[in-house]
Amino acid sequence: MLSDNALVVVCKTADETEAAVAALSRRGIEPSSISVVMADEPGGLGMAAYYFEDGSLRCTAASESCQRLWQALPGCAVVVSRSEQTAVLAGPLAKCVVRALENAGLLGDLGPIAGGLYNLGVPRDAARYYELAALQGHPLVIVHGRAKDVDRARLTLVPWL
Repeated sequence: MLSDNALVVVCKTADETEAAVAALSRRGIEPSSISVVMADEPGGLGMAAYYFEDGSLRCTAASESCQRLWQALPGCAVVVSRSEQTAVLAGPLAKCVVRALENAGLLGDLGPIAGGLYNLGVPRDAARYYELAALQGHPLVIVHGRAKDVDRARLTLVPWL
């Protein structure tokens, strides 16, 4: 089932994620409508610092493409830890994940990323699938907003669907 107001695309690499976000920007999708989820592989980055500078998220241990990606997305970021794994979220999804964590009892068996996606209107089973994909190291690009913007994003992201 497709959501009218949210689109999630599973990417393979940070470079592919950056290309998808750039394609969305070229098509006029506002950065405030785009979120990204990227998880480190267990034991991947080791020590890392995530911080805001000049209104953008920075990471001391991130690759160059990740750095460019975080700088392109405004808003807040949330770090979600599962055992040794860390997922970094930037864009409006981050606030939804915070709400999901605050209301964990209401969302039942959904993890924080799935709960945030569900809050954006992604169907429950699809939200679980996307959370699992993200935690297995596949970056997610999420577009959330007006139905016409999501439709334009869907057409833009056909190569990634």
